[in-house]
Amino acid sequence: MTNIQIPSGIIDENIELFSTTGKMMALHNGAVKNLFDLPIAFLDILEKEMRKSPSTIIALELAGYITKNEQIEKYSECRLGGFDMTADFKDGKLSDAEYHECGFRGECPMEGIVCGFFRVKGQIITPFDIHMIKLLATEDTLPVIAEKLEVCMNTFETKKQKLFEKLGVLSRARLVAVSYDLQILMLKPCS
Repeated sequence: MTNIQIPSGIIDENIELFSTTGKMMALHNGAVKNLFDLPIAFLDILEKEMRKSPSTIIALELAGYITKNEQIEKYSECRLGGFDMTADFKDGKLSDAEYHECGFRGECPMEGIVCGFFRVKGQIITPFDIHMIKLLATEDTLPVIAEKLEVCMNTFETKKQKLFEKLGVLSRARLVAVSYDLQILMLKPCS
């Protein structure tokens, strides 16, 4: 028997949100839907979660997202816009923020405010951690990675060990595998 991983929302009532060409879409009840065609109860929960943080609303307004729908769409894109196999909304509950490469990481003035910090097993994965993961996924040696991160070898080893603990891994190879599962690392399509 083949074990096929089916995305949430294809054969269940869960919701998997994703961003495509600047629009928020969702898988729900076996169909691809526009964000605002989802059940009103879900949209209410999404808005309520967004409004829990006054700094989120201020950041969205400062970035030019003024209407309620503009704010909800941008909030959902920043927080849950990556397509993965884990439901963004399940059993009436919104999931934690997920990591997805939006193209503005490290440069977005709303980073960490609107998108929320990405967590794994309750541990915050910082932008420095993400950068370290991407470097550890290369063939560079550890001293070269430490130099690229502009830290001494002792500091690098300490930070690497803390990162391994956050992700629950014991090796560089396992770190890379887990990072693909979490969509921190992405396969590049063949051209």
